Amino acid sequence: MEESVKSCQEELSALKKEYEDFVYIVSHDIKTPMRAISNITTWIEDDLGSDVNPDILNNFALLKNRVGRLEKMLNALLELSRINRTEMELYEVNFPKLVEECIASLDYEQNVKFQVEYHLDNESCTTVGKKLNKVIFNILDNAVRFHDKEIKNIYVDVSENESEYEIKISDDGPGIAEELKDKIFAIFYTVNSKDVFDSTGAGLTISSKIVEYVGGKIQYTPGRDKGSIFQINWPKIISLKN
Repeated sequence: MEESVKSCQEELSALKKEYEDFVYIVSHDIKTPMRAISNITTWIEDDLGSDVNPDILNNFALLKNRVGRLEKMLNALLELSRINRTEMELYEVNFPKLVEECIASLDYEQNVKFQVEYHLDNESCTTVGKKLNKVIFNILDNAVRFHDKEIKNIYVDVSENESEYEIKISDDGPGIAEELKDKIFAIFYTVNSKDVFDSTGAGLTISSKIVEYVGGKIQYTPGRDKGSIFQINWPKIISLKN
């Protein structure tokens, strides 16, 4: 029995490594011709000069946009495949400072209002800080990016119990339809068309995999008046899941 379990574990590890190597090679091999397509398009635009049909320029812009989107998706796939191999350093994190840094890194307008509350015995903890930063940033970015109102309210609440930190990020945006909520953590899935919102649809997938890897949990629930609530349960003692 032990030999059978050991054999299965070794086979699983080999398959994981094969998958990671495959994603790495494919991502890098595809990026080179994609960049060539974008560069050649720019050269053709330059050769055509200023006296050119606007429809042709629009088509070139569309082509470069699609190439750029594909490159972002490949980068996301590569990041997803390497979650358990990068940024695993443990160091002390200050929650208010971390949340402030995530908010400052967002690309947002003046009509976004953040309301942040902390209910902590100690505002600092030792954890895989870059992973936690990535998760919080991704959820905040989604809350801002897909908000549909003129004034966008984003709420962050950080609390703790004996074993974990509970991070709730909510908004008063459009929310997610009941029939779609089970799909939102799937790779490259977006509720709205990628032509409407410039998004790869990988942020929630990456966040979910990170939280799962450190032994935590992430879940979505609808807000009372539409909107979305994402709750992250981040363990105080990191137990990495292979």
